Amino acid sequence: MGYRSVSHRLAALWLLLALLAACAPRTEVRTVEAIGTALPVEFELVPGQTSIERFDPPGAGGRLELTVGSLARNPNEYGIRLQTVTYVVYLEGKQVVRGALAPDVYLEASSTTPIRFDIATSLAGQPDLLGAAARAFAGRPLQFRVEGVLRFSTPTHVYETRSKVLVSGATLARQTVQAPLLRLDETESRVFLLRPDVPVVQLVLQAVNPGDIGYFLYGKDLTLALGRWHMASEDMSPVPLAAGESSRVDLTFYPVLADLGEEPRAVLEAALAHHVTLAQLEGDLFMDVLGVDSFPVPTGWTVTGFIR
Repeated sequence: MGYRSVSHRLAALWLLLALLAACAPRTEVRTVEAIGTALPVEFELVPGQTSIERFDPPGAGGRLELTVGSLARNPNEYGIRLQTVTYVVYLEGKQVVRGALAPDVYLEASSTTPIRFDIATSLAGQPDLLGAAARAFAGRPLQFRVEGVLRFSTPTHVYETRSKVLVSGATLARQTVQAPLLRLDETESRVFLLRPDVPVVQLVLQAVNPGDIGYFLYGKDLTLALGRWHMASEDMSPVPLAAGESSRVDLTFYPVLADLGEEPRAVLEAALAHHVTLAQLEGDLFMDVLGVDSFPVPTGWTVTGFIR
């Protein structure tokens, strides 16, 4: 085979390749750029949707229920699907419950969706948590933390994160303990002699609990004054005050005649003679919340009225 023949064949081959290249379809994609690993969904606490919903005291179930509201946000520049959230809840630093959610929701870039953690746990055998829950009804927030593992997907990949803190914070009960409304029942209150040398002042109060949390009301060193003169001091035994209801409170004082000066003694004798007399009660009152902890009634309260 001669040199000229080989040259002709090579030229024909190059011509054929050129024709094939001209006939091949062209792609519309000019460049391809990797987007990198997808970022996990971010959670933001919604305080207005977070609170203690129910607290059953010992003897009535010993159970705590709370809701933690949050917003889940897609931080990526493209859409993802949030499939599942497997979580662990800590209250006051102690693990109390595990749970799982399956929102299976598609999130556009930078969009959000509400995610709510409904938490219910037993308080049996957990005195510290029991006390913390009770204090949340009287103004001391309950500390919580939710840790979890997220599973989400893009059109080409499925991702599962390591466990991390999703939301944390502190919350109060939706309703807090409210101080009682106290009124002297003038028709039931009286002054009389138990014996010739033993005067008795019996005060009858109507106590109303205006809140949604029941408690026991009791007092220490409550002082009685008649006509502005101090007569005696006594403690008050616990009286149950159910939520939104009223109770009768009976207080009995025993003034010691030998301890009274001339003017207070004259006021007491006038009251014993059935003269209308101004009575005033004050001192330290406490609310025993659900038999777990006690909180003082705000200072400045007083009860006044007229007795015979």
